[in-house]
Amino acid sequence: MIPLLLIILVGTLAWGVTPPDGLEVAAYRTAIVFIATIAAIVANVMPTGAVAVVSVAAYSILRPGGEESAAVVINNAIGNFNNALIWLIVIAFMIARAFSKTGLGRRIALLLLSLFGQSSLRIAYCLGLADFIIAPATPSNTARAAIVSPIAHSLAQTINKADKKLGQFLISCSSAMNDASGAGFQTGFAGNLALVGIATTVAGVTLSFTDWMLYLLLPALVLLAVIPLILYAFISPDTKETPEAPAFARGELQKMGAVTRSEWKLVGVFIALIVMWVGGSALGIHSTTAAFVGLSILLLTGVLSWGDIKAEKGAWDTLIWFSVLMGMAGHLKDLGFTGWVGNQVSEALSMAMGGASPTLFLLAMMVFYLFTAYFFASATAKVVALGPVILGALMTLGVNPMVAVLAVAGITNIGGNLSTYSHARNPLLMGYGYHTDSEWMRIGLVISVAGMCLFMASGLAWWALLGA
Repeated sequence: MIPLLLIILVGTLAWGVTPPDGLEVAAYRTAIVFIATIAAIVANVMPTGAVAVVSVAAYSILRPGGEESAAVVINNAIGNFNNALIWLIVIAFMIARAFSKTGLGRRIALLLLSLFGQSSLRIAYCLGLADFIIAPATPSNTARAAIVSPIAHSLAQTINKADKKLGQFLISCSSAMNDASGAGFQTGFAGNLALVGIATTVAGVTLSFTDWMLYLLLPALVLLAVIPLILYAFISPDTKETPEAPAFARGELQKMGAVTRSEWKLVGVFIALIVMWVGGSALGIHSTTAAFVGLSILLLTGVLSWGDIKAEKGAWDTLIWFSVLMGMAGHLKDLGFTGWVGNQVSEALSMAMGGASPTLFLLAMMVFYLFTAYFFASATAKVVALGPVILGALMTLGVNPMVAVLAVAGITNIGGNLSTYSHARNPLLMGYGYHTDSEWMRIGLVISVAGMCLFMASGLAWWALLGA
């Protein structure tokens, strides 16, 4: 109650203050409701979805945007529930459930390990590659972590239970690759699809599934190639060679038995989804339509039941809070608040950095944006809250809009390892017992800083070759 009361008190005091120069009252007061909502989420006053529901009620009663009728204000508050991109996220969560239910995701990881798991470093690469393979149809990093991390834990216990560093290395790599795969695919992380919507409205940049993969998969693969090596040197597990791993994987595959009909059906749907997402413009199929088609096939063929759909709490939770926050962020943009804040930030940077080049401004802003992960328990909430401001400021500073969007996309994902609370997946991974809080924060800092350097260096070079 104390954080909630403080948020209400500060919001009430701010309500009566005259807006700064250049900012209309409607934009200022809408921003107060939005910032209070984000603060309540960061302070963990209630679950995020519950905060969003309270925010809708508060907005509808207070009418900060100056709406004249009750119908207009409630429609402004909940208007984003019909956003096609949000429904793509919701349906992709449900499709991801099929990977867990059928065991296909686990089978992919075990198959890779049975072939290439002869050392602890190779195991890390196998687990990372498995994460990349299932990422296009799994927008929940936590869901992918729940598939891959138990295998990492089982291997660490089987190979050398006494070597805590082995478990620490495998789990840390799984976490790092979980974010790397999220950066590589538009549908690999829910926040990516939020950024797609923000990029269109704020920066005038439209990114299809294919565009995203063209620009961002290569920098993500650089992370896959290099981060395990950095962690291998930094953590230095005592167990280097792991001849037991392939045998363990083969044993687990034998327990699973032959590939089931449900798994084959899921493989077919997965391939069809990739085809529809990649060739959507040529086929005349919207990405959300493709997701509906894929989910429909899974339901018609019995891979998923309606009970599975109803039980997918993460999808319905995302629909509620994501729609509310995205709608409010869009409203702030329309009222001019986002542009005003972007101008303020860009002016401050210009004064601090003199006549720096747009690239230097971009790098400085990305360092700032990376470390804001310490103040958010959700990377999706972070990109919704800060994405429009960061993009607006970068464009004012002369950064190419496309490059600005791509940089924000990568850094949003990379920041997930910084703290124990900066991603919903982190408590799950810490639960295996290989990390203390301080160890996670220290290793997470290495992952995030190294990841940012690798991503920006490879990304800027690659995007320049592509003409961005």
